Amino acid sequence: MKKSSISPALILLSISLLIVGFMAYLHYKNSDLLNDNKSKLTLLNTAKKVPLLKNLIAKNLAKQNAMAEAQVTDQNVLTVERVYTEEEINEMTESKFVELLKDTERRLPKLTDLKKIPPGALHHTPPLIILAGRDLGVIKEVLKVHESYERVAAPFYKSCAKNDEGTTPVRALCLTNLIEIKRKKNENLNLKDYPERLIALSKMITDI
Repeated sequence: MKKSSISPALILLSISLLIVGFMAYLHYKNSDLLNDNKSKLTLLNTAKKVPLLKNLIAKNLAKQNAMAEAQVTDQNVLTVERVYTEEEINEMTESKFVELLKDTERRLPKLTDLKKIPPGALHHTPPLIILAGRDLGVIKEVLKVHESYERVAAPFYKSCAKNDEGTTPVRALCLTNLIEIKRKKNENLNLKDYPERLIALSKMITDI
């Protein structure tokens, strides 16, 4: 039976946040030749420009989505979109959710994947980053319906945020989601355990 696609706001939000994060990440990478203080100022200036970045996202999101939805000849695990119906999300059991988390962990892009992309193509947010936003957005959709699953989602987000092999925008979004869960449960999170660049990107999304 063919699954019908859904377009929930949380999934689009996750994609948008990853695009913002990726653009900020490029600023960070381009500033590596400067000293550390100047690099930090670059990130702060980028954070102040979030409204402008979001306007840019509004104009280009349709184009980026079209790129991500383009027919893929190489059915790579990173580029095959996973689709769930609203009913499947509503009826998802905890065991199925755990499987979803494991599958998402396998699919999330790594730094080595970004290195395979031609430098010129990085002027646009890579489809694999957009798809990562969709995958993380699906998890948020499930948690919106099944709040009790947050206890198993928290370790996933922590592992994702601490994964040195992962891409910075994805790790920052995972850290942001972890912060949201910890705050909701009135639990402390030691941000010293995470790189400053992740915290800087998370500050663009949430108040930490």
